[in-house]
Amino acid sequence: MKGTDFIAELEFLTTKQGGRKEYTKSGYRPHIEFENYSEYLTSGQQTYVGREIAEPGDNVTAEIAILGTEYFAKRLYENMEFKFCEGSRTIGYGKILEIINNDLKSDPNIPSESINLNLYPIDIIERIKSDFGQNWNIAFSKIQELIISDKAFRSNRIVRAIIYLGNKDVVHLKKMIELTITDWRDILVNAEYDKNDKRIRDFNNEFGNEKIKASR
Repeated sequence: MKGTDFIAELEFLTTKQGGRKEYTKSGYRPHIEFENYSEYLTSGQQTYVGREIAEPGDNVTAEIAILGTEYFAKRLYENMEFKFCEGSRTIGYGKILEIINNDLKSDPNIPSESINLNLYPIDIIERIKSDFGQNWNIAFSKIQELIISDKAFRSNRIVRAIIYLGNKDVVHLKKMIELTITDWRDILVNAEYDKNDKRIRDFNNEFGNEKIKASR
């Protein structure tokens, strides 16, 4: 088992609150859903500090080791909250006290609103879900990876242009993301201008209001 990623305070729900009926042992590995990252569930092994078991209703301190650390690189921070679950059932809540794995620790100088796609304007979230249907979480993750990779891509305008050019297809979306990495200006030209180099869209505006009205 890999090392500890962070230390957290855990609050187990009581049985009456919908929590477990029995205690858990140190080493227990439920699913974890971090606040504002509902699209990506991971699992986190709980190693309890100073004890071996946790009863329903207990508050405990635990060392947590998660899977999928690459997805959460530079996105976790102290006091960040999460819930832990068995399937669809929430059995407790947690709060990060200390991050041990520095690869996961967010830069305090970068606002979470710029690197967390869930916190982007609602029209972007809704368009991803409507365009990509059952594959929306794949599309979401690919765009999330892009905006975390470089501050040059953390623009509502660029993200909307990528979604528009993705043409409701995840494979094509990935190609548009690759084009963005090569030169994001090409994405804006392809999304906002027609073949005569006339600007017909402005993706600074929300989806539904991006078309530029023809001047008389």
